[in-house]
Amino acid sequence: MSISDFLLNKTAKVYTKSKGSVNEFGERSFSLSESISSLKCTVQPLRETLEIKRAGKTYVISKVVYCNYRTDINPDDIIEIDGEQYLIVAVLDDGGTQHHLKIYVVKAE
Repeated sequence: MSISDFLLNKTAKVYTKSKGSVNEFGERSFSLSESISSLKCTVQPLRETLEIKRAGKTYVISKVVYCNYRTDINPDDIIEIDGEQYLIVAVLDDGGTQHHLKIYVVKAE
């Protein structure tokens, strides 16, 4: 069972960050490699304020992406929808039934 294609009105690309070298300031560079070329999804704004704290940083979530269940989308991946890139902050198996994913995103910097 999966979400109806009628509800999945967007097509996204997902990129995985590949770690690169560390510069003289201790900053790590990274490059993006496309891991999913065509992901059917839908994007919904959050009606409430949600803050997620990870690795000493607080993310204010304003959008949620829904897609059919899969195991190859991870936090810190980048999702591109309608030419805009978003950082994936959290990925949830919504309801715990392996039916669909709820992906919390913030605009990529």
